Amino acid sequence: MKIRSYVVDSIHSELNHYFEDSVHFQIEDISFQFLKKKIVLEKVNINLIADQKDTLASLELPNIYISWDDYWETFNNQLYKFNTLELKKVKLLLPFDFRKIKMHEASRPSFDGRFELEIKDFLVEEGEILFYDERNSETGRITTNYNLIAKELKFVKGEIPKKLQDVAKNIFLEFHDLTYFLKDDIHKLDVKKLSFDLFKQDITLISTHFRPLHSPAEFAKLKKEEANHIDIFLDSVKLKSLKWQGDSMVSINTVYTNQVELIVTKDKNYLLPDDKFVPILVDLLKESDISIDVRRCIIQNMNLSYFEIPDGSQETGTVSIANIQGEIENITNRKDSIAKHGADLVIIATGDLYGEGKLKADIRYNLNSKYGYFTVAGSLQPMSIGAINQYLAKSAPVEIASGRIDELFFSYSGGNRAVSGEMEFKYSDLKIEFHKVINEEKQGDKALSWLANIALSQQNPKQNGRFRVGKIEFERDTRKSMFSYWSNSLVSGFQSTVGLSKASRIEKLEKEEKEDKNLWQKMGFGKDKDDE
Repeated sequence: MKIRSYVVDSIHSELNHYFEDSVHFQIEDISFQFLKKKIVLEKVNINLIADQKDTLASLELPNIYISWDDYWETFNNQLYKFNTLELKKVKLLLPFDFRKIKMHEASRPSFDGRFELEIKDFLVEEGEILFYDERNSETGRITTNYNLIAKELKFVKGEIPKKLQDVAKNIFLEFHDLTYFLKDDIHKLDVKKLSFDLFKQDITLISTHFRPLHSPAEFAKLKKEEANHIDIFLDSVKLKSLKWQGDSMVSINTVYTNQVELIVTKDKNYLLPDDKFVPILVDLLKESDISIDVRRCIIQNMNLSYFEIPDGSQETGTVSIANIQGEIENITNRKDSIAKHGADLVIIATGDLYGEGKLKADIRYNLNSKYGYFTVAGSLQPMSIGAINQYLAKSAPVEIASGRIDELFFSYSGGNRAVSGEMEFKYSDLKIEFHKVINEEKQGDKALSWLANIALSQQNPKQNGRFRVGKIEFERDTRKSMFSYWSNSLVSGFQSTVGLSKASRIEKLEKEEKEDKNLWQKMGFGKDKDDE
């Protein structure tokens, strides 16, 4: 009984030295198993009480097992040297915002210099954690199981630990079946396994799934406005060399993602609110309260599917890009990082458009620009134009009857409001058919007028060598995403090329012209003087 009181009083006093709020520490029983060289502490409870009223955080330990190899080595000259400290089925309650836990900075050595402590293996098995935003709310809540392994813990008498490496050789933390209900009350995140190597500063996530709590139809009804229903699954994510300082700074050397499935659904039967504003990526970086620096993000084996229900219809148009491989570099809002690594955030990616043509894109954002200046250059390998009917035929009374993309290059630039550029699009055998319009009184005349007043070229270049260079020109609706911005910019180039709007220019091509030119020359960069 005296030993238990001594242990409780010592630990209770030590804990209250580090926390501003009151710490309550209890042990129901302590038993010594001398032959087994083991101590068992039963029903250990630690509660952090805010303002002597509410429990801010708590720790429940059914049992703590402490073992050692040699009595003399373990209990000699104020040095306690244990083989294992094992905790099972630990229940931990913590606020999601760690700032609610107010701590004093250590002003004296750990354990007040009274003794030294060494533990070869510190183990927490089958633990449970509940992170909360508001105690009685479902939103902003994380639940998870976890295991913790710490090797060679050591608290030296008379020293104040400054970092984890001062107290352990290695610490490994692993969460299982993590579920996070976001604070918006409509999204959920599930992670099958999340592993931390705290010394290597690496994090690995397995089977990560972010999705709304509702189906696309229910989600649209709940939002009551045009919004993206985003469902994303990542088979694995690895963060290498992660460093963070609370909620103010995070830096990562490399992020690896593998086997990503991104599904976006939008119902355009709902209105976009006039006051909605969707910032672009560099705007989000600049406006963030967190200092961010990510050197590289490598994307492997990603599939993107975009489903859109057009206004006035229940048909669904589809855009799909499979087998996306890409890399994003220099994701940062830190001035020192921009000065060292340059002002360009670079996105380079390839993917199979509708599983047919290889689409390549090089996107560069200027991180110093006040207006989100960026450039885009890319190409699309030969494929059937008819593949786009999966989207076009659902959103307009028109269908591509035949046609082939022989060669396509595009280049445009602009800011967060508008872009301009050019498209060099060689195609052949283009034929378009109009569907019978159901409501001819409202839409039929418009469709017939469009057909009667526009003469589309069925090939580019024409047989006489006249090549129509499309004009990319688009003004962004800031209520819509960057994906909409990019895709509509390309659509404007397509429309200009086939004759739906004014061309950028007309060139006279010879049969073999440009066959030996590289991508940048075809885009109009680095032309020889003889070509001008």
